[in-house]
Amino acid sequence: MIKQKLLFLLGCQLIFGQGLSVFSPPKHIKSVLFYVNEQSTSLPIVGLNEQITLKFDDINADDSSYYYTIDRFDANWNETDLFRADYMDGYDDIRIQNISYAVGTLQSYIHYTLTLPNAQTRLTKSGNYILNIWDDNRNLVLQKRFLVTQQQAAVGVRVQRSQRIENIQTHQSVQFVVSLDGLNVRLPEKQIKPFIVQNQRWQTWREAGNSTYNLNNQLQFNYKPETTYAAGNEYFFFDTQDIRSGGGNVARVIREDLFISVLNPQWVRSGRPYTFAPDINGDFRINTFQGSNPNTESDYSRVVFSLFAEDFLFDGEHFVVGDFNQHISSEENKLAYNPDSGRFEAELLLKQGIYNYKFVSQDSEGVLYDNLISGNYWPTENDYWVLIYYRPIGARCDELIGVGNANAKDIGL
Repeated sequence: MIKQKLLFLLGCQLIFGQGLSVFSPPKHIKSVLFYVNEQSTSLPIVGLNEQITLKFDDINADDSSYYYTIDRFDANWNETDLFRADYMDGYDDIRIQNISYAVGTLQSYIHYTLTLPNAQTRLTKSGNYILNIWDDNRNLVLQKRFLVTQQQAAVGVRVQRSQRIENIQTHQSVQFVVSLDGLNVRLPEKQIKPFIVQNQRWQTWREAGNSTYNLNNQLQFNYKPETTYAAGNEYFFFDTQDIRSGGGNVARVIREDLFISVLNPQWVRSGRPYTFAPDINGDFRINTFQGSNPNTESDYSRVVFSLFAEDFLFDGEHFVVGDFNQHISSEENKLAYNPDSGRFEAELLLKQGIYNYKFVSQDSEGVLYDNLISGNYWPTENDYWVLIYYRPIGARCDELIGVGNANAKDIGL
């Protein structure tokens, strides 16, 4: 069993149990980007009145109409009893009107774009939100979390190696200081809630608990178990911006009804020496060398992933994940063993661009192992986001009053 093998593999780690669930869209909804200021899936955090953009493709290309609604949640992502008027100026449940059609591509699709705030919808409160996209039949087809902040607290963040001997080679510790100067916080242990996210994966969302120290209106969080993360490894990458000949880590390209981009096969890295490789922490970028507008001139190819088989891999199921599928493990991205090649393989339909990806595993009981194949190495370059929520006495919901960010590239300095 995988669980038994974990005792002998370096740095294998279960996904932390407090992580948030992520909605999986239907198969015809592709290339979902939700970003601030640039085409990036970095954690979607905006200030009040700052713009955030959602883009996605519908490969059914049947002129479907889609509508959006926005709901507000508390710091723990629990539903609230707030009315729309409590956090919204205007209204939602409006059809997305910015649509465009694919040009010169083998795969037909319609591209949808939604920008918030807009003439109909403006949010008036900081906090946690979910953007819902519905079809004509009121079926939910897309759901994206995002955060609105109104900075009132300064947050200083740094990343260190774990102090625990058993984790010092495999884990990273997020330490931070929150300055509450200017805020009337009488009971910080009840009114302040800190959370952490590794890279831009909601599955790593974690509450940091109470502060280690409270000195001069500053909350210090140092070497807490709740703020220690398995470091993982750098992501694999590939480049299909030139869909006809392929780019980095594309072994060959085949032309059928669509282009097929066959990637270089990869190996299990757990237990092997760590090697630094620049990545974008699981992110992806849509772009094409065959046109000037990546939104509508980027084509789709069937991308073939492969992983050399090792004995212990036959005890479980394995998946290819990244921000392009929100790190969700499903039948669509499950690897299947090919006895002819001696590899586990999967084929996914992906739009042209640059992608990061990794492999994750699941045992027969449905337990997911995030780094069984990649391994955990303390020098791995990760982004960490620290989010500080505050609920004034008598208030009905939490406000996001502070955001801090640090990267592990300077760890140990």
